[in-house]
Amino acid sequence: RGHRPISLDSTFRPEVGAPDAPRWLTKEARKTWRRLMPELLRYNLVAVVDRDMLAMLCQSVGRIELLERAIAAKMAALAAEGRDSIDALVGKTQTGYEVQAVSYQLLSKEQEKAFKLLAEFGLSPAQRARVATAIRQQLTLFDGGKAEPAGGAPRGFADFR
Repeated sequence: RGHRPISLDSTFRPEVGAPDAPRWLTKEARKTWRRLMPELLRYNLVAVVDRDMLAMLCQSVGRIELLERAIAAKMAALAAEGRDSIDALVGKTQTGYEVQAVSYQLLSKEQEKAFKLLAEFGLSPAQRARVATAIRQQLTLFDGGKAEPAGGAPRGFADFR
C-alpha cells in the first residue's frame, strides 16, 4: 500500500512437510486426512507445525459425515413409515413448539467449524487468493566445495563467469 517492497524475512513461513496423523483420529477423519494430505503437499499448503489444525479439520469433516448419515437414516426410516422425511430435521419441545432437531443443529455447527478450518488452509474458492504457501527446503548449490570442470554446467554461484 505504501509502495514499499514486501519483506519476506519478517513472515513466518515454515518448511513444507507432511505431519503424521494423530492416533486419536476417528475412522472418518483418517479417510479425510489421507484424501487431503497429498493435495495440501502438492500445493505447499501444509507444514509439520500444522498437524493439530489439520487434525481438527479432519475430525470436523468426519463428524459431518457421521451426522449426515444419521440424518439420512432417520429420513429413510420416516419415509418407510409413510411420514414426511423432513420431520428428521424438526424436533418438538415439551410444550409442543417445533424446533430444529438436535442432530441438524450439530450438523450446522460442525459445518460452520469446518468451513472456517478449510479457509485456514485456503480450501475455499474465496480464500485461495489470500493464502501464502510455505517454502520447500532449499536445495544445496555447492557439492562439498568442488568446482565443476570448465566445460560442465555450473553447480553454484562461484562457477558462473
